[in-house]
Amino acid sequence: MSIAELRRRADSGEAEARLALGARLITADGVDPDAAEGARLVEQACAQGSAEASALLATIEAMGVARPQNWERAFDHLQLAAERGLDSARDQLVLLARAPEPALGTAGASSDIWKRLRERIDISALIVAPPKQSLSDSPRIRIVEGFATPAECDWAMARARGSLTRAKVLDQETGEEKSHPDRTNKAIEFRLTGMDVVMQVLRARIGATTNLPVPVFEPVQIMHYSVGEEFRPHFDFLTEENEGWAAQMRRFGQRIATFLLFLNEDFEGGETEFPRAGISHRGGKGDALFWANVDPSGAPDRLTFHAGKPPTRGEKWILSQWIRDRSPAAE
Repeated sequence: MSIAELRRRADSGEAEARLALGARLITADGVDPDAAEGARLVEQACAQGSAEASALLATIEAMGVARPQNWERAFDHLQLAAERGLDSARDQLVLLARAPEPALGTAGASSDIWKRLRERIDISALIVAPPKQSLSDSPRIRIVEGFATPAECDWAMARARGSLTRAKVLDQETGEEKSHPDRTNKAIEFRLTGMDVVMQVLRARIGATTNLPVPVFEPVQIMHYSVGEEFRPHFDFLTEENEGWAAQMRRFGQRIATFLLFLNEDFEGGETEFPRAGISHRGGKGDALFWANVDPSGAPDRLTFHAGKPPTRGEKWILSQWIRDRSPAAE
């Protein structure tokens, strides 16, 4: 539907159009970005009874879009979406409350179950940083065992299934994303309207683990490798030698860190390899691996040359979070 038609329908009070237009304004999808106006339209759709708008508002509050981040309001909106019958909101409440009974997420649950689940959510426990172990100090590589629960890993994989496309790299000349023969796996990048509260909780936990603020995070990716698919040896940091990367650095800053969460373990091969450092690592389901792409002085660390090796059996799933040294909001 055209923006003009969406605006006409939104102005006439149609909740579905307000939600759709609000989402497009927030993500700059075919229209100049206006996050504040987009959020206002989503709020109007929520007030009209839209469960989908309630869930999107939960994400907006959790991410702090056009407002300060507020976990409590995020969980309140998630509860409202669940009460309005949205299955994805119900499933998120079950996961965030760490409720042991699968039946809690079914449609036949008692009428106050969503309120009780929401009251059980402890955000401080959800984002606490698990213990880190040093795999190497040159380059600086750390591992975190049990970073995420099996249910969180399953949630992330489920969010990606059916939406994967060929993974891309940043073109050195243009700074735009493009396919490249060095990267043959598939991936999905989650922009705001594709995000949810569970995914944002995982990002907050990454922030606590790395001691880096979430606003400088790039959009999170879920990566999938079939047998033989790989990401050949490369660096994650950027340099100013090429105009495309230089423009990226001027706008978003340096990519100073990489965080990987292993979402499954039922495959063979598929290690993350650092050939110049003599390190090869593969975590179990829920384990994490992260490293600094720059040295303590901030210069690119060429020992971080690394590869995502191909699985030889099964399929490999990974959540990937690249981290910059500043937010474009600082411009």
